[in-house]
Amino acid sequence: MKSKQFLAAAACLGVVLVLGVAMAQENAMLQIPPSLVECYNTSFFMNRDNRLPANMDTLISLIEKVENSYAGTSGVQADIRTVAVSLLHRFRQDGIKKAPGINAVNGVIPYSPTGFQFPKFKILLSRLIPGNANSFPNSSLTSVERCSLHFLLSSTFDTRLRGDENTVCNQLSQYRAQRLPRSLKKDYDNNFIGDVEWLETRSKRGRSSTSESKYGQLGEMDYESDWAYAGPEGPSQCPVEDGLVRTRWGTVSAGTLIAGIAAGVQQQTVQLNTLLALASQRGARGRSQFQTSNSIDNRWAATLAGDLAEVSLVQLPGSNSNAASVGATGGWNDTVLPHWYFLSQRTNLEATDAEIRGGLDGLILAKNVANWRTQASSLKLSQLLRMYYSTNGVLSSGINACSRQSQFTNVAPSQEMEDQTSAFAQVLDREMQLRVTLQPSAIAEFAGNATLSLVTYVPQSLNDVSCTATSNLDLTDVITPMTNLYIFLDTSWQYRTIVDYVVYVIQQLNIHPYASTVTMLSAQDGSVIVNTTNYITDVYQQWNVTTHATYTQGFNLPNVLRTIQNLTQSLMNVEKTNSSLSGHSLVALIIPNQQTVNDGDSSYATTEIQYIREQIPDLRFIYYGGGSIQRFSSFVRDPSQDLFSLSLGSTAATSAGPVAKRIIQIPRRVINPRCGSNWYTNSWGTDQTAQYVGPGKVNFYRVSANYFFGAGANRYLTIQSQNGGSYTICTSRSYSWPQQNSTTSTTANSIDQSCTPITGNSYSYDLSSACNGYYTITQCPDLYLSVQATSNTTSCTQDACQTPDQWRYIMSMVNMGCYSGVSGLAGSLMTILFALLLQRLIQ
Repeated sequence: MKSKQFLAAAACLGVVLVLGVAMAQENAMLQIPPSLVECYNTSFFMNRDNRLPANMDTLISLIEKVENSYAGTSGVQADIRTVAVSLLHRFRQDGIKKAPGINAVNGVIPYSPTGFQFPKFKILLSRLIPGNANSFPNSSLTSVERCSLHFLLSSTFDTRLRGDENTVCNQLSQYRAQRLPRSLKKDYDNNFIGDVEWLETRSKRGRSSTSESKYGQLGEMDYESDWAYAGPEGPSQCPVEDGLVRTRWGTVSAGTLIAGIAAGVQQQTVQLNTLLALASQRGARGRSQFQTSNSIDNRWAATLAGDLAEVSLVQLPGSNSNAASVGATGGWNDTVLPHWYFLSQRTNLEATDAEIRGGLDGLILAKNVANWRTQASSLKLSQLLRMYYSTNGVLSSGINACSRQSQFTNVAPSQEMEDQTSAFAQVLDREMQLRVTLQPSAIAEFAGNATLSLVTYVPQSLNDVSCTATSNLDLTDVITPMTNLYIFLDTSWQYRTIVDYVVYVIQQLNIHPYASTVTMLSAQDGSVIVNTTNYITDVYQQWNVTTHATYTQGFNLPNVLRTIQNLTQSLMNVEKTNSSLSGHSLVALIIPNQQTVNDGDSSYATTEIQYIREQIPDLRFIYYGGGSIQRFSSFVRDPSQDLFSLSLGSTAATSAGPVAKRIIQIPRRVINPRCGSNWYTNSWGTDQTAQYVGPGKVNFYRVSANYFFGAGANRYLTIQSQNGGSYTICTSRSYSWPQQNSTTSTTANSIDQSCTPITGNSYSYDLSSACNGYYTITQCPDLYLSVQATSNTTSCTQDACQTPDQWRYIMSMVNMGCYSGVSGLAGSLMTILFALLLQRLIQ
C-alpha cells in the first residue's frame, strides 16, 4: 500500500515538475516568442540569401561563438549540456508558417507555428528536454547570426508557389522517387489540418536590383523573398524544407540533431501514463483513458520515434494502402553557399531524408555521449559535432556520420523503435488537431507500419556518401590547416560569379578560434573588406553583394605588396610582444581578374618582393586569377606550385580545390619572436608555444635559416610532450613534408629525412652549427619537421583543443638569432626608390 502511495506521489510530483518546466518555455507557446520576433518583423530574413549559409561549418562556428562567450558574459560554464539545451530553448521553434492572405502591418506578424511539426516540438521542449535559455549570451551573436541560427534549428516546410517551379522542379526530377501529378487538386494530402496552405493567385513580386539569390547547382534563378507567387492556386510541387544543414555525408535536420544530443546528456524516461494525464489536464481532446506500463525515452522522442509518430498520425490514417511512406529527397541551390533546399515531392513529408539523417545521427550521439563524457569530461558541443562529421570519428570509437547506416541496427533495434514510436504517438495524438479520432490500437498498428518502412528505407534508399578509405588519403587529408591568410581580391570580378570560388578556399582552411585566421582586402588600394577574423561567419557578413560594390575595382600589385608588407610586419611585432613562435603558415592569396602588370609596376614589384623575402622569409604568395596566369610567374617562388587559373566555367571544387590544397601544404612557420620586424634583439633565452595534433594527423613546420644562421651556441628547437603519450618527430633539410611511414608519397624511401619515436619525454634538435659551410642565408637550407601523435590516452582540456582527443605539446626555441639579410640589400634600397619613381612617371 505504501509503495502504491509513493508511486502516486512521485507521479504527481513529476506532473508538477513538468508543468513548472513547461510554463517557463516561451518557445512552446502558440505564437512567435519575443526572443524570435526580430527574425520575422522585417522582410530581410525572409529572404534566405540574407541568412548565413546552411552548412555544418556555419553551425559549428556559431556554437563556438556561444561557447567562448558564456563564461565572460554570464559566468556559466559552457558545458555540452548547457549549450545544447539553451540552443533549443532559445532558437528552435518548429512548424512556423506564413498565414495566407495576411500581410505584415504594425502589430501583426503574419507567422505562427501552425505546421504539423509544432505539437511534437512543444512536447519535447516542455516535458522531455527541460531547461531554459536564461543565461544565454545573446550579445555574443549578431542579429544575422541569431536569426540564421533560428532558421537552421527550426523545422518547417514552405509549400507556397514561388514561380520558379518549372526550372527547379524539373532539375530535381532526377531525385524523385516517383513523378508527381501536374494537376493541382484541392485534396487533402495528409491528415493534419493546415499542413498545406491553399493560397490565392498572386503575381510574382518584382525582383530587387540588389537581389543575389544564387542557384549555381540547380540553375540560375533569383527572387527577392519567400512570398513570391505565380501560377494557379496550389502548393509548390517542389517545396522548400527549412531547419537543415548541409554536410559532406548528407543533409541533416539540425534541430533534431541538437535535440538528440540534449536528450542524451540529460537522459530521462517518463511513464506514458504521466504524459497522457498531463495532456488531459492541458485540455486535450477527450479520449478514453487506459493504463499502461510503457515509458518514453526522451532520446527516442527527440529523434527517430518523434518523426515516426508524425508519420503514424498525420500520414497513415489517410493512406489507402496502410503502408507508410518515409523519406523525401531534395537538392540544394548551391553546394558552397547553400540557402535553399528544394524537395522532390510535395506529399508525405513527415519523415524526409534530412530528418531521418538528423534523427539517426541524434540518436547515435544520444546513446553514446554519456560514455564519451567519461573519457572527456570537458567535451564541448562544437567538439562533438566536429568529430562526428569527420573521417576520424568520435574519440577513436569509429562512430561518425559516414557510418550511420552501419550503426542503424545497433542503435535502433526495430522492436525498441516500434515500442517508442507507439508510446510517443499516444502522447502526440493528445496534442495534435487531427482530422480523425484514433483509437490506441490503431495508433499502435500505424506505429508498427511506420517503423517497418524506416527499417527497410535506411539500408536500401538513404543514399549517403560512404566513409573515405584511408588508402585514398592525400597529403592534405592528414594536415590540420593552421594559417594566417590574407586575400587580395580584385573587385572587378562580379560578386555573384566569384563568391563561390573564394569562399570554397576559405571553407577548407579551418577558420576557427585558436586555428586559422583570414583577412580580405581590395587588390586595388589595400582597403579592408573583411577584418582579420577566426570566425568564418564574419566573412559571410562583412563581404556580400552590397559591400563588394563599394570597393574600387582593379589590381595594383605595388599597393598589394606594400599592404601585405605592413600587415605581416605588424603581425611579427605582435608575435614579439606575445613571445609567440607563431605555429601558423603565412599566405597572401592574390585574386586578380584580367589586368596585367605594366613595366614600371613589374620592375618595382620584382625588387620589392626580393626585399620582402629578406624581411618576411615565411610569407608565401599564391596567385589565383583570370586570364593567362603565367603573367605572374616572376612574382612567386615556384611558378609550378603557386599559380592557379580561375575559370568561371568550372565548379568551385574543381577550380578552387587545388588552391586550398596548396595553402594547406605550406608548413607552419616557427620563428624567433624576439626578432620582430626589425630583425634585431639584444636578449637571448627561451620562447615557447603550445601546439596540438589530432589522431591520424601530422603537423608540418618550417624553421627559416634566418633564425639559426651565423655563430651561436646552445641553439635548440625542443618539443616537450604534455600528455605523456607517444609521438614521432621527423626532420629534413631538403623535404618540406618529412613523415614516418608516408602513405602520401611514392618516394618516401628516397627522402632525406630522419624520424625519431618519443615516448613521454622531450625531443631536441641542435641548430648551433646548422649553417656551417654556407656563406649566405639563402644558401643555408631551412629546417623542416613534423609532429605526429601515435598514441594518447589523456583528454585535452585547454580551450585551444579543437577536439578533446588532440595531443598537446610545447614547442620551444632556445637562443635563436636574427639574420634577415636586409643589410646586404642596402644598395637595393636605391633601386626600389628608382623603380618607384619610374612607376609614377609612367603613370
